[in-house]
Amino acid sequence: MRNLVYLILIMSIFLIVIGCSAKDVSSEAEFTLDSAYYGYVFGTFNHDYSTRLFEFGQIVKKASEIKNERDLDYLKGRIDAFLMGRPGSFGEIVSIDKRYLDKIIIPELQQPIFNLLNDLEFYISSLYKIVEEKDLQKLSQLREEFKELYQLERKINDNGYQNSQDKERFLATINKMEEIMKK
Repeated sequence: MRNLVYLILIMSIFLIVIGCSAKDVSSEAEFTLDSAYYGYVFGTFNHDYSTRLFEFGQIVKKASEIKNERDLDYLKGRIDAFLMGRPGSFGEIVSIDKRYLDKIIIPELQQPIFNLLNDLEFYISSLYKIVEEKDLQKLSQLREEFKELYQLERKINDNGYQNSQDKERFLATINKMEEIMKK
């Protein structure tokens, strides 16, 4: 019996030592883009970014095509879904290890992209008020603006935010979108 107790004690100490050393090794592990965490974060951001822009683009495209009150009802539904369906991953992405974030989004584009994503929501909220008022005349006046926003959305709904060669194109497009949305 005593031998069994010693054996269990020795095995417990051995497992604790192995567990501690494994933790030490993993905590000092090199930063790698092959890690599952990076894949998860990149995939989540890429999906949420692309989906959010696409939804915005579909709303402004539809707003540019409004002809009657039935179209307004459809647009209102799209806007409701957009405003209620904000992905929660953007805040998480901002708070991750800076090394991962810098590999996902070029550092100079990070703040402009996160600002744009927030401003899309404000713009759609303003559009919602016009749609609720069923102001077909106002929507008609904004038709060209909606079309331009749609075209701009199409230009940045890709993964160019990772490529330093696309940085200037991305920034110019984001700035143009911001300029239009803040009129």
